[in-house]
Amino acid sequence: MMGVRPNRKRLELMLMLLIGLAWGLLLSELMKRTRWQNPADRLKEESSPFPSSQRSRNLPTPPTTAPSTTNPPPDIQAARLFNETRVLCMVLTSPKTHHTRAIHIKRTWGRRCNKLIFMSTKADKELGSVALNVREGYSNLWPKTRAALQYVYKHHFQKYDWFLKADDDTYVIMENLRAFLHAHNFREPVYFGNKFRQHVKEGYMSGGAGYVMSKMALHRLVKLGFSNSSICTNRNYGYEDVELGRCLAGVGVVGGDSRDEHGLSRFIPFSPLHWYPQPPDWYQPLLYYTSPDNSSDCCSSTAISFHYNNAQEFYVLEYIIYKLRIFGINRELGPLPKKKASSRTTWNHFQTTNDETGHNALIKMVPGKNVTKPNYRTKTTSKFKK
Repeated sequence: MMGVRPNRKRLELMLMLLIGLAWGLLLSELMKRTRWQNPADRLKEESSPFPSSQRSRNLPTPPTTAPSTTNPPPDIQAARLFNETRVLCMVLTSPKTHHTRAIHIKRTWGRRCNKLIFMSTKADKELGSVALNVREGYSNLWPKTRAALQYVYKHHFQKYDWFLKADDDTYVIMENLRAFLHAHNFREPVYFGNKFRQHVKEGYMSGGAGYVMSKMALHRLVKLGFSNSSICTNRNYGYEDVELGRCLAGVGVVGGDSRDEHGLSRFIPFSPLHWYPQPPDWYQPLLYYTSPDNSSDCCSSTAISFHYNNAQEFYVLEYIIYKLRIFGINRELGPLPKKKASSRTTWNHFQTTNDETGHNALIKMVPGKNVTKPNYRTKTTSKFKK
């Protein structure tokens, strides 16, 4: 009898272990089937700025393998860059083109800006335009651009890293712009566009193709340039892009090279719908850089902007770029460009430890202070925030 009790105790212990193991497996299976979700993760997903319809809520549990070393899908990269590279788009327009040009930017590429603002001389509720107290007309583009940049600096400077200026007949591919800017530091005094050679020794960026200024470039332009008529002319006439080029060069802002690895332009001052592959006759003599001889293309495959488009052509470009799919062809764009090292040599003589135009000034600056303020008859900021 004494030998039976130890055996019974061993059997009872083994039975309890088996029952516990069975309950553990059952509970684990139930947890997988019910797909419990962390409340914090669910709240994060619902508060995302990107459409939830693009996510699948019923995906199977991924295998427990090593993470992939390939690049994320292009749409994921574009979504990430939207938050990392904040671009304000400033579009110059006029009352007579509010509904023939500007409104179509708002309905197409303007939706992809972090902030879209239309600069005009008349407020428009539907468009959300800002009314500047300047004259309209091609000969008055410089004072209009100057007033527009002062407005942007005063009201929106702190929230954005890059500031794009475009005309109301320019189409911009924002994803390509952000991918290009990814390699550059907005704390550096630099601006990009299609570089022309005439009138300005250092070159200047074509106004029609659009140009984009870094945060530091805009700060120097307003604080140093606009407050000194010997650097930036205060006359009420002149070519907008030429005068801006002179101003920026005068305050130590570098005109950067935006061409691709093949030497092809990304900012295009004409439309490929009209000129392809041969650009207009006036284009080549103006170029700052020599066009490559080893390509029959007019433009980069990672182009950023096209000028001289009408309303219908905005939608044609929108369809071709974002909606047209080709069966059996998968175009991979490759990795994002690597970050470029800061370059001090070009503008060192403009910067000292106590200079308000230095890098520390980005933290201390107060937009609107000590700035010549243009008069605004009506102020209607755009509600169409991207």
